[in-house]
Amino acid sequence: MTNIPVTIITPCYNENLTAIKFLESLENTLASLPYFFNIVVVNDCSTDNTLTLLKSFKFKSNNLTLKIVNLRFNVGHQAAIFQGFLYAQSLQCDRFVVMDSDGEDSPAAIPLLLNHPESDIINVVRSKRKESIMFKVFYRFYKIIFKFVTGKEMNFGNFCLIRRNVLENAVFTTFSHFAAFLSKQKCTTQYIIADREMRIGGQSKMGFKKLFYHAFRSFVEYGEDMLMVFFKGFILVMAVLLLCVCNVIYQKFIVHTAILGWTSMVILGLVNLAMICIGFFVTGLLLIHQNNQRANDKKPIFDILPDDGIE
Repeated sequence: MTNIPVTIITPCYNENLTAIKFLESLENTLASLPYFFNIVVVNDCSTDNTLTLLKSFKFKSNNLTLKIVNLRFNVGHQAAIFQGFLYAQSLQCDRFVVMDSDGEDSPAAIPLLLNHPESDIINVVRSKRKESIMFKVFYRFYKIIFKFVTGKEMNFGNFCLIRRNVLENAVFTTFSHFAAFLSKQKCTTQYIIADREMRIGGQSKMGFKKLFYHAFRSFVEYGEDMLMVFFKGFILVMAVLLLCVCNVIYQKFIVHTAILGWTSMVILGLVNLAMICIGFFVTGLLLIHQNNQRANDKKPIFDILPDDGIE
């Protein structure tokens, strides 16, 4: 075994025995690899016996160590990843793997991720999805909108490997949607393909409503692009409004064929639409400015529990 450290960050909420089975699966895959693995489990204030089970778990292999980052209150999946980053930046490590602890992100993909030491980001693209028809239709529609707004494909999730420079950037700027944050980074990026596994503990606790909100949080990471869509809409509406005014003048004063009422209604509607577009644009600028001011105010909200004694 070499002394090259790799840190694996995984958020966990009310996973119960699923978390233990996940850790055992990790050990079965990683024990034979020539790396030293820091396994950082971010317990998002679980209300079941997940924390008790994690505290009693011990790795048998000497190249894995477990750290439990216990959050003082529940913050949600993406914020839990961020808190894991806040802790992980203190570790002497250059490569960090982010994955879920419910078993859908297969540990078998980790050796493939480690085969690209020259890349800053290696994303795992899922080749198969085992969701309902409704979810697949929504996901396809979401990808089309995301492509239209950002010009980029969103075909990967949280499962990835990042270098320290990317982690430090994530801590400095913060994020609402980690995958969308990664898609913005100007650095060397590669992709590997891996199947999405079945969840160890059965059906996911994240319902369609939460998935819907999570998907559209990705647009927060592209706030400037969204604002440009509204600004372009404002320009388009103003151009159409100008044409309508010219048409009204032409029909009323030159050919005398104007129909009373309809032109004023059209112009009024276009003015309202223009005001809405420019209103969204200005409000968005203010919100982005406010968010940038608060980005560095993110503080650790966790306690580090005693580890398993391996350094």
